[in-house]
Amino acid sequence: MENELESDLWSELIEKFGNSIKKSLEVIKERDIENIPGAKEQLIRRFEELNRYLPRNNGEIMIKSIDESISNSFFPQTNKLAVAFEKILKTLEQQHENAFIINELINGFVASQSKSFGSFKEGPIIDRIIEAFKKSKNFRISDYSFYAMFGNPNKPRKNLQTNLKSIAEFLGLVKEEKIYARDLARSEEKAVNFYTFPPEILELLEGTYIIHTEKGETIINDDFDKNVFTSLFLARYSVGRKNLDAYKINGICAIFALILILSFMPKVKLAENNPILRDRNYDSQNMSVIPKSWMMKEVLVELLPSTIEIVAYRMGASLWYNKIEKSDAQKRLHLQTRFLIKDVNKWVLGNLCRVEIPIFVEISNIFQEITVDGTDTDYNN
Repeated sequence: MENELESDLWSELIEKFGNSIKKSLEVIKERDIENIPGAKEQLIRRFEELNRYLPRNNGEIMIKSIDESISNSFFPQTNKLAVAFEKILKTLEQQHENAFIINELINGFVASQSKSFGSFKEGPIIDRIIEAFKKSKNFRISDYSFYAMFGNPNKPRKNLQTNLKSIAEFLGLVKEEKIYARDLARSEEKAVNFYTFPPEILELLEGTYIIHTEKGETIINDDFDKNVFTSLFLARYSVGRKNLDAYKINGICAIFALILILSFMPKVKLAENNPILRDRNYDSQNMSVIPKSWMMKEVLVELLPSTIEIVAYRMGASLWYNKIEKSDAQKRLHLQTRFLIKDVNKWVLGNLCRVEIPIFVEISNIFQEITVDGTDTDYNN
């Protein structure tokens, strides 16, 4: 019975996504905000293709795109932290363009949580933590260092210390307590908490990112960067996916939903005399203009919620799906993530351009394979 219920839910989600495409199509057809000839028509054609082939083989497009591309690369199905970490890190190291967009999206997700950490300072949190690890003598950050990074000098230190546990848990760090003798004559001791990577991850970093010298010194390699931290972040959540709270689930699904939406975007054909092609910031081989209609609030408010729900189901079945916010407030919340789309793409002469990173190409190829026996095989994507 449970399998039947799960199957019914998946069919319902595919139908819901199809309806969101139809509503988006109505909006696009009614309005004309494009400044590139043919962009609107190409976008309409892509939506019609997506809607036509979406139900095929029980939602094969979404299953392959999420299970075989996104999940396999960035959220692998395993209960071993080291295995998940190695797999994600390998993907990020080998595909630098993928690393950029994933790192930026994760940075945005972490930044959105910074206020609950008691942080009053501006700037990317992950960048500050990476710098703290590089400056540490033994790849550990003390609670005092955390206070310097996040704390408000106008408030008692205990205000931040009460949040350190949630910070460490959110970022995937583990706590170590060290006892130091302060006064041997009076046998006084002082306990200092340090935060570092889990032991199994430290073993993997030894010799590559963490080097121990013959003098007993610990050197943090300059290659230690966001890729390592992002890999830990995603690996920790991937392994513990059954125990994540609603905030983390909604955030992760929003990130992967954005990747899906950008991957399904059509590649707009530009006329040979279009000034964008002459701009030095535009790479015609590896970039494509994003249709303005694709970024319309009315379009994204339809696409994002249903895409997020589909991602949630593929990543964590009904357990995750039931934790996705489905109210009007959720639509507004998820719509805020559209600004991340602008952060991870480039502007050229007033047009937002997508860089053809491997994950986009991979999902686009899945779409092409599924539609190749249809009538739109001349579509250039």
